[in-house]
Amino acid sequence: MAAAIRSTAMQSKAMQSRGRWIPWLFVAGFLVVIGVNATLIMFATDTFSGLVVQHPYQKGQEFDRTKARLAEQAAMGWQVTLNREEKADGTIVLQLAFRDADGKPLDNLSIAAELQRPVENLAALELGFRPDGAGRYRAELLPPKHGQWDLHYTASIGERQYEGAERLFVR
Repeated sequence: MAAAIRSTAMQSKAMQSRGRWIPWLFVAGFLVVIGVNATLIMFATDTFSGLVVQHPYQKGQEFDRTKARLAEQAAMGWQVTLNREEKADGTIVLQLAFRDADGKPLDNLSIAAELQRPVENLAALELGFRPDGAGRYRAELLPPKHGQWDLHYTASIGERQYEGAERLFVR
């Protein structure tokens, strides 16, 4: 019987020494969680803020105005085609043809146009489109670089205005 009591006492002492570490395991687990959270918070504050534009409200209003202007433009029913020709010397001839909703050529338009390089920060090239008859307007240019260019143009007659953009590839 004395041996059984001694064996029980030893088991009880072993359980007490093993049980002493259990609270420290919880503390260590919480410290790991706090450390991971602190690391994630640090990375979150040092990276992308989620802000895409500087003044979102103003950009939203500009978008609404642009959307309304495009709806008005679509209601006019103008049809625009762009033809281009590259000459042997590298000169490019651009021709814009404008027709109204009935398919009649639109003459007497005032056209403001520029060519922009989307892949690098170069100054825009102003284009002077001249009337070529039957609703066609023509401009010639020698671009300083090969590659992608964006043509932005505005054609107007009186209060009516048409804006367009085309991507060009210059060889």
